[in-house]
Amino acid sequence: MMSYTEEFSVKSYETDHKGNFKPFAFMNHAQEMAGTHALSLGFGYDQLIESGNVWVLSRVHVKFLKMPVWREELSMTTWHKGADRLFGFRDFKVTDKKGEDVILATSSWLVINHISRRVQRIESVLGDEMKGALSEDAIKEPAQRLSTPSNALFAGKRVVCLSDIDINMHTNNARYVEWAMDVISPKIGYNMVVKELWINFNNESLPSDEIDLYVSYDPEIFVEGKRGDSSIFQLKIISA
Repeated sequence: MMSYTEEFSVKSYETDHKGNFKPFAFMNHAQEMAGTHALSLGFGYDQLIESGNVWVLSRVHVKFLKMPVWREELSMTTWHKGADRLFGFRDFKVTDKKGEDVILATSSWLVINHISRRVQRIESVLGDEMKGALSEDAIKEPAQRLSTPSNALFAGKRVVCLSDIDINMHTNNARYVEWAMDVISPKIGYNMVVKELWINFNNESLPSDEIDLYVSYDPEIFVEGKRGDSSIFQLKIISA
């Protein structure tokens, strides 16, 4: 199948204190759908792990055109857009029951060796097996590389726990979104509605790692997680 669609209603545990669909919840749906679709096309987790490789999410850009709410019925579609030497590109579109777009997203993925953790060239792993690419864009430009503002200040520390770890034995990408939301000032966090979100996943974090969190609020909300001098993730938010 050239694209893959799932329909679902927003669950209470996927919403925030206002009943809005959380970015964390979108990330969970996105990664699961990406895996299911890739598997059906012959280059999912089960196929890659046979050669000792796995997909990891590298960059994401999400536009929340209209924030879904609790119990709202949604349709979410994903498709892949091919690859360059290192990145595989995948887009997502979420529509409401009227068929109107409510969320648009684009993502960039890497293939890494499961043992060495080194990035692999996609063509060296998949050859010409990455079939089913579509030229349609939810967001035309690939998710950008982020640069941390010089005014970012230390805001807290997070220790990687068992509940953060996924099947790849590192912190799951969606958890970083929760970490970022938790470290934002309550005065801002409780009142904001996310309109646009960028995330870079720069390095893995592993069980018991201590991650220092830095936050900037000018010109946009920006959160970076670091282990020592190594950037683990960066996240930028435009909110209303």
